Amino acid sequence: MAEQVLEVIQPAALEASLGAAAEVEQRRRDGLRHWEQRLERARYEVDRAARQYQACEPENRLVARTLERRWEEALQAVRRLEADFDRFVRSQPRLLGAAERERIRRLAEEVPALWRAPTTTSADRRQVVRLLVDRVVLTVDPGDDRVAVRVEWAGGAVRERAIHRAVQGYKNQQSWPVLAARLAELHGRGEAPKAIAATLDREGFRPPKRASGFTAGMVRRLLDELGLRPRVSRASSSAAVLSADERWLQDLARSLGLSPYTLHDWRKKGWLQARQVGGRGGPWAVWADASERDRLRALKECPRTWPYRERLAELQVPGPRRG
Repeated sequence: MAEQVLEVIQPAALEASLGAAAEVEQRRRDGLRHWEQRLERARYEVDRAARQYQACEPENRLVARTLERRWEEALQAVRRLEADFDRFVRSQPRLLGAAERERIRRLAEEVPALWRAPTTTSADRRQVVRLLVDRVVLTVDPGDDRVAVRVEWAGGAVRERAIHRAVQGYKNQQSWPVLAARLAELHGRGEAPKAIAATLDREGFRPPKRASGFTAGMVRRLLDELGLRPRVSRASSSAAVLSADERWLQDLARSLGLSPYTLHDWRKKGWLQARQVGGRGGPWAVWADASERDRLRALKECPRTWPYRERLAELQVPGPRRG
């Protein structure tokens, strides 16, 4: 709202707003003429009904009662119309004179400096917003990270725009299908997570929560969720290939029915033996022969309660690596 307020009082925007106010005033004058014509016709009907009633012979009671009823109905119609007209007039913004317009121009030049001044409090800024804005309407779709904002300004002007909000995950973002396709494309080119993150930032994608941009770690997690293992060099050196009993961490997690994040947590705690292939930023290879996979399954199933503490402690110790 601060950006919106400062934007609308810029000289060019202010002149446009004052021009729009002149159009509003013209529409108000047209509306007043329309109301005056309606009132004139209604009052004419009252006068006509009164003349008809007064011209009726007294002995003709049936006609007199009918004419009297029409007269009363015409009077009630005028009263209702006058009440509606009064509400219309009170709902219209006050017209600005030439001196007031000039004063607004001068004050608008000072507002940005006053807004940013250290002596201006948050309460002062809120008061400025209340003076300029009648209402703000937010329309939120639970399945989308965009919010439609409708700002109704004092004087009748309306502005609409869309902003982004923080959501729980990437799949709650409206751009998720496009982001997923772009990730797969960049990954298919063999680009590293750090380079992918820079490309996503440059192309206007954004994380679902209030992060300033993508990181290599975010990209790796997204690649995990999409089932895309980060690429590494396939050189013949032993550091770039898997041994007979090694598995990629993502593949092992899938076979065990676990989240890759759980296995990463176990790795950090020393509950399994793993190495990072290809250096920093590369994927993790986990040593897991048949007996080791059985231990990890048992660790997954073991209750985290006090009676099982000793069994849980045993299962947290990796088996001896053979070969």
